[in-house]
Amino acid sequence: MRASKFVGLIAGLALSSAAMAQFVETEPNDSKATANVFGPIGVASTVTGNSILSTGVGLDYYRLDVGAAAPGIWRWTSTLSTTTPGHTASIRGLGQTAAAPAPWLPGMVVGVPTTADNTAQTGRTPAGLTTRENAWYSFGRAHSMYYRVAGAAATTADYTTTFAAVPVTPITAGTFQPGAITINTNAQGHTTDTEVWVYDSNFNAIVGYGNDDAGVNSGGSVTAGAQAFLVRNYAPGTYYLALTNFNMANNQASPSDDNFRTGTILDFPDMVVNSSTTANLNVAFTISDAFGNSLQTAATKVNGFDIVWAEFTVVPAPGAFALLGLGGLAAARRRRA
Repeated sequence: MRASKFVGLIAGLALSSAAMAQFVETEPNDSKATANVFGPIGVASTVTGNSILSTGVGLDYYRLDVGAAAPGIWRWTSTLSTTTPGHTASIRGLGQTAAAPAPWLPGMVVGVPTTADNTAQTGRTPAGLTTRENAWYSFGRAHSMYYRVAGAAATTADYTTTFAAVPVTPITAGTFQPGAITINTNAQGHTTDTEVWVYDSNFNAIVGYGNDDAGVNSGGSVTAGAQAFLVRNYAPGTYYLALTNFNMANNQASPSDDNFRTGTILDFPDMVVNSSTTANLNVAFTISDAFGNSLQTAATKVNGFDIVWAEFTVVPAPGAFALLGLGGLAAARRRRA
């Protein structure tokens, strides 16, 4: 395999990645352990290489360190092009050892990552094209990922992978009171095999706040099914819901009340991927709290690899603020007495 070159360039999205950087591929780089480490990667960065399966393995592994951007949700794409199509581009991940099922302790026990080199996402070929496209989401923080290009006997020409990013605006999904809140994709007018994960106001994945297959219903009993159902406690604040179809992967292992706890996860934090190329999927959902507040939100996964993002807020009811104020006043009077 010949030398590869990365060129980084800021291009119009106010990303704070390095404006220009070049890296040369060195061998061996046929596994995660020997991956070339390159970065920071920014919008319009490119990598050019050559991967032919003749003898041995035609694999190029890279650990890409993506540069920081403005805080928010960003959808990144990497597009591999070549004059001899046939390469496979993939985002790599890990396996997980499943947590013992414990629906009576929702979110309290999670799985353990393994060292397996799993495929988190295989690049798709957009209709009418020969390029291979991968996509993932990040949150403005610098982040890392493993990216692999696999060649074949016929892939004799160089390949070039180009990176791009666009900001994503989440849909609004309502306001709810603190305490137990349910996110439900069952009986919402579709049969999509859904998956969800909740992020805090700083776009950090909350440990245990995810579900793939329904595990525990509002009454505490186990419910089997391929549609996500998540009950968790929430303090006041702003939260972000990531919603798509199977498989969605961040670096968080599955909680013990998930009925599917062996999905692929990622090696690093601050990014999330969907592995499915299926488009135009209905992923409508309902969020409800224990005080009777409930809102169904229409949502569609438009493109392959898309994740739908929704923002919801948790605030005490106005009466709760008043009670807190009266309680504080009474306490002050007792102190003065």
